[in-house]
Amino acid sequence: MKEGIKVLVAVDGSESSMDAVRYVSQFMDPARTSVTLVHILADLPEALLDIGDSPLFDAPDLKEGPWQAKLEQTVRKKMEEAENILTIAGFPKGAVHIKIQELKKGVAKDITGESTMGYDAVFIGRRGHNDPTDIIVGSTAYKLVSSIYHLPVVVVGDKPDPGHILIGFDGSEDASKAVACACALMPKPGRKVMLCHVLPPMNTPLADQDIFTPDQEASWIKKGRENIESAIQDAKQQLANAGFDPAMIDTQVIKSKISRAVTIAKTAENSGFGTIVVGRRGLTVIKEFLMGRVTLKVLHRAHKMAVWIA
Repeated sequence: MKEGIKVLVAVDGSESSMDAVRYVSQFMDPARTSVTLVHILADLPEALLDIGDSPLFDAPDLKEGPWQAKLEQTVRKKMEEAENILTIAGFPKGAVHIKIQELKKGVAKDITGESTMGYDAVFIGRRGHNDPTDIIVGSTAYKLVSSIYHLPVVVVGDKPDPGHILIGFDGSEDASKAVACACALMPKPGRKVMLCHVLPPMNTPLADQDIFTPDQEASWIKKGRENIESAIQDAKQQLANAGFDPAMIDTQVIKSKISRAVTIAKTAENSGFGTIVVGRRGLTVIKEFLMGRVTLKVLHRAHKMAVWIA
């Protein structure tokens, strides 16, 4: 269990970003966590950013004047509201820092740059101010997930339950990183954690008939359970050594009839786990890809939860 945790929370004032602040306030341990709330301040309204340099558009000078002053006032008010959420939850006032930074390279790029300043995790809401309400993952959130791979990125859904954790575990190197992330940042009294391994289906629903016999499938499932059992037990011991109550560490090996991502999300939802932790890549993904397809599908499917991508 790591002491002196430092986390970064991106706040654009949207309800989704405030959900991220609320999640941090309830999920992280205030006794050992400092929080930096960052807002990237554009000097023009977003509608004008893309066309402001066009010779065909004579943009009004908004960088100085009432619009800019009003924007800064609104941003400061939202940041103070976010700070209050944390202090009411028990975070010392000196452990909460507000950082309002002028836009330089772009919102996602500027947050990515800030993330290199010694943080242990980055939190962001699923949707920003300008994302449609029916979109599952907004543009800034997706860019951060794709560009920050040196520390965990947490995409927070709509008011997730901050209590318990499901770790998607396939025995890969990145699954071990997910366990290590939980060990370092997440132990808390009364918190349950589940190590969930999903065996992919042998027979595909797209085929006209099953390719493998029931005996072949049963043998394959048995072998899969045996192969992962040792790794699961090692991970379970790591969690206990980090401070999780051994009586509250559960393990499940599930035979999936559908996709592994849907099974992970459904298991978390049905078991009351509001947090899912997954490795960035699994066993089968090509190393050149920054995020595996199962992880990407979990991110899209578990839209009401907080998804940690370690």
